[in-house]
Amino acid sequence: MTQDYSAKWWVAFICIIFIEAVLLILLISRQATPLLYVAIIAIAFLLFLIPQLDEVIALTFDRGKLDSKINSIGKKISTTKARTDKLVLLSMSKSMFETLKKLAAGSFGVYEMSDALERELYHLKDIGYVEVGRIRDIPYKDNNLCDYVKLTDFGKQYIELRRSIEEDNKG
Repeated sequence: MTQDYSAKWWVAFICIIFIEAVLLILLISRQATPLLYVAIIAIAFLLFLIPQLDEVIALTFDRGKLDSKINSIGKKISTTKARTDKLVLLSMSKSMFETLKKLAAGSFGVYEMSDALERELYHLKDIGYVEVGRIRDIPYKDNNLCDYVKLTDFGKQYIELRRSIEEDNKG
């Protein structure tokens, strides 16, 4: 990024260089004092600050622009959060989520292995939300599917995340 420095900054820069040179000559020609060292360091520090002075002044006087940028970033974050929340909600059908919640409760209850339930279990297993040996080995009918299918930590985290998103959307 190139910057156009005004004449006043160049004049100040040249004056500081001149003062620095005089102080260095004094240092070389006389007995050095701690105050001389401090002056040389302070002036050298100013030499590095002058090019950034415009930016510091602009930041100080343009708070409205800074507030505007912060608001713009806040809106982008809100939009991104809304999209992410929607993505989480749309990533799993309501019936599959209900199946996952029943498995999380530990008491799925009486079930009959329908094609839909079998597809849901395969999908939940593939994405890592449940652990099950072989789905085909699960009895066709039984009292509790939780005896054969266990929820993983990822499955628990998904349930917590989705519930928090649903609660946020209600409020």
